[in-house]
Amino acid sequence: MANTTTKEEIMLRMHDIHKSFGDLEVLKGIDIEVRRGEVLAIIGPSGSGKSTLLRCVNKLETINSGSIEIKGEFLAVTNEDGQAEYVDAKKGRSLLASTGMVFQQFNLFPHMTVIENLIEAPMQVKGLKRAEIEPYAQELLAKVGLSDRADYYPSQLSGGQQQRVAIARALCMKPDILLFDEPTSALDPELTGEVLKTMRELAKEHMTMVVVTHEMAFAREASSHVIFMADGMIVEQGEPEAFFAAPKEERTRAFLQNML
Repeated sequence: MANTTTKEEIMLRMHDIHKSFGDLEVLKGIDIEVRRGEVLAIIGPSGSGKSTLLRCVNKLETINSGSIEIKGEFLAVTNEDGQAEYVDAKKGRSLLASTGMVFQQFNLFPHMTVIENLIEAPMQVKGLKRAEIEPYAQELLAKVGLSDRADYYPSQLSGGQQQRVAIARALCMKPDILLFDEPTSALDPELTGEVLKTMRELAKEHMTMVVVTHEMAFAREASSHVIFMADGMIVEQGEPEAFFAAPKEERTRAFLQNML
C-alpha cells in the first residue's frame, strides 16, 4: 500500500485495541487501517474476536484501551490512566452516522413493509420526510434486485431477500463505511450467493467496507486486504492474492486448509 495517502482518505483507524469481558481478554492490541474504497475482510476461527472488533467500530461494544478514528476524527482515545475515553454523545453520534452495519440476523422490523424498513431511520434520525427519502429507497431496492418487494413484509421474504433488504436499509442512511458481521452465516447455502453478489457489486463501486466473513471466495476475490485473527490477535494480514496463495504463518495455513 502506498504511504502517500492523506489523512482524510483513511476512513477508519483502530490502534492498540484492547477489550475484555470480565477476566476474559478478547482483543489484545489490534491495529487496523481502512482507506476510502477499500474492502477489508476479517477471517478467523469462532471466538477469535472478529465480531467483537467490528462491534467496537460503531460502539456496540466499548473498548478498554486504544484509539478509534473515523474519517480522521477520534471517537475514542486512551487517557493518562490507560482507560479508553469516548467523545461526547453529540460528537459520537455525528461520527457514528458515517457507519452502517449489516448483522448476521437481519434485524428487520417485522411489523413494517420492506420500504418502511428502509425509510424509518432516515425519517427518525435525519428528520427527512417520506417523500424526500422514498425515491432513494426505491433506487436501493432496485440495486439489490428487490424492486417488486417494496410492499412485502419480512416474513414474506426468503432469508437471502431479507439480508439484501438489510443491506439496502444500511445504505439508505448514506454511510461512508459499511460494516458486515458474518452477513451470510444465517443463510442456507443456496441463498448465500445472492447476498455475496450484492456485496461484490458494492465492492466494485468502491464502497468502503469491513467484512467479518467465513466466505473465503469472497475474501479472496472481492477484498483489497485480508486480516486473519485468532485468540484476539492479528496472526497474519496482506493483499488477498499473496495471502491465500502463500500464507506465511502455520496457524493461517491450518485455518485455510480447513476452510477451502
